[in-house]
Amino acid sequence: MLVQGDGVAQELKRSINSRLSALLFHIQEYYWLDIHKLNEIYRYKTEEYSDDAVNKFNIYPEQVSKWLFDWIPNKGGYFIGNLQPAQMDFRFFSLGNFWSICSSLATKSQAEDILDLVESKWDDLIGTMPLKICFPAFEEDEWRIITGSDPKNTYGSALGCFCSLLPFSSAQSPVFLSLWKDQ
Repeated sequence: MLVQGDGVAQELKRSINSRLSALLFHIQEYYWLDIHKLNEIYRYKTEEYSDDAVNKFNIYPEQVSKWLFDWIPNKGGYFIGNLQPAQMDFRFFSLGNFWSICSSLATKSQAEDILDLVESKWDDLIGTMPLKICFPAFEEDEWRIITGSDPKNTYGSALGCFCSLLPFSSAQSPVFLSLWKDQ
């Protein structure tokens, strides 16, 4: 147990705060997507490898999903699903974006933009379901390739991509099992 006046506790607290501020900056800067960031990504130069490179993750503009240009509103934005070298997951994950608001991970402006996006894309994100966890859902053979044939990620599934956000496999997760049991 850590005691408040203990030197080890103070060092641990300082270390945690230092890492949290770096993590906060990284997520707010690199995972945020709005129409301005989308236009910036679309104009990225590729194969830049230096400390002052604008395209730090070597994202190719051709990788920007075509549906995104028509879908993202002029007012609004969201945190993308994943970012890795040369690849971005542009899908909207409701759970992660709403938790970013609740946990103050999103800035006030970003939180307002997330809610603006949900309001403007209400039919896509809410539709006839209580709330879609992920938009867009995988279609045709795409879900087989990306999820390993997990039927919970098909177009009509209410679970969408929820299981990929859990810390365990969907079959073992106590959170998933309790949610499924309540259905």
